[in-house]
Amino acid sequence: MSTASGRKPGLRVALSGGGSGGHVYPALAVAGRFQAEADAIDLMYVGTRAGLEADLVPRSGVPFHTIHAAAWLKPGAAAKLRGAWHTARGTWDAWRLLARTRPDVVLTTGGYVTGPVGLAASWLHIPLVVHEQNVWPGLTNRLLARRAHLVLTSYADTAQHLAAGTVVRVTGYPVRSAIVEMDRDAARRQLGLASEWVVVVATGGSQGAPAVNTLMADVWAAALERRHWAVLWATGPRRFEGATAHLDRTADPERLRVEPYLYDLDVVLAAADVVVGRAGAGTLAEAAARALPLVLVPSPHVSERHQEKNAAVWADRGAALVVAESSVGQAGLSAVAALMDDADRRRTMGEAGRRLHHPAALDRIVAAVVDAARSRDGRRA
Repeated sequence: MSTASGRKPGLRVALSGGGSGGHVYPALAVAGRFQAEADAIDLMYVGTRAGLEADLVPRSGVPFHTIHAAAWLKPGAAAKLRGAWHTARGTWDAWRLLARTRPDVVLTTGGYVTGPVGLAASWLHIPLVVHEQNVWPGLTNRLLARRAHLVLTSYADTAQHLAAGTVVRVTGYPVRSAIVEMDRDAARRQLGLASEWVVVVATGGSQGAPAVNTLMADVWAAALERRHWAVLWATGPRRFEGATAHLDRTADPERLRVEPYLYDLDVVLAAADVVVGRAGAGTLAEAAARALPLVLVPSPHVSERHQEKNAAVWADRGAALVVAESSVGQAGLSAVAALMDDADRRRTMGEAGRRLHHPAALDRIVAAVVDAARSRDGRRA
């Protein structure tokens, strides 16, 4: 018997992605689509207690399971040993969990937690679908690609960095429906922002970024003198006190707002005119979905400098201005002001970004996951 959509009834889907929003939000976007068919889809999410997923996934209503996992390429012998121990223990945790729950398919979206989950799925012959959001695939995804039923990517160029023989399908990044559907005027009313204000939204990712916070302190000071600018800025939970210590937070609180984290990002982005942030895949894709121009400060500290590769794609397409972290103090405010004060440039860059958006990404990923679940086992054909 099939559902009205043709999907297998009682389909059990395990999702895993952890550490940062760039890994968690794609999985939650897929979960949200599946939740619309709650009578046919049984979801579970595998993460860690320490990652952002431990905060976000329970809010989504998806059953959440935790395993051990840790980075194992950090400098120092002690850190490597600790990471290896957690990875081994996490693989045992994941094997026991998947052997007990027997999902029909596992979708991983990156982060250290997905290594144990993907490996356990492979051992149990559960179809493994891997989604890679960045131009340059992360180490965990490169290793899992060898065992995956299918690897989904946001960029066509990603395939050249994967092992020969990997089955790759370009789907785009799965932007959450709420990001795309939120009405701009309704968002501004909800946030109390005047229609004539030019709104800059800033986030340094789920953990915040000192370089972005340094830049936004300068933007905040400039906004005090520019009455048509409005600022919505997330510092990162652990960086809030340091980032705001020297701000005048009592001056014009309707226009100038700073928070540790922006949980209502769908509303905030709908109200925005400019986005400032790192060059994580989620930031780029969500801005593109809203046709928003970007000022990017890519992190030079992330694995294999993949954010710089992401930023280069956006800059080459005319959708972003890129500021090196080392020169953010000199060039950052100039880049932001260049967009805040030029509506035509914002429009042109935003449209360039929209051309990088894949509106059917979520549909393609969901279809790929369902197709994989219907395969005989987790081995590639």
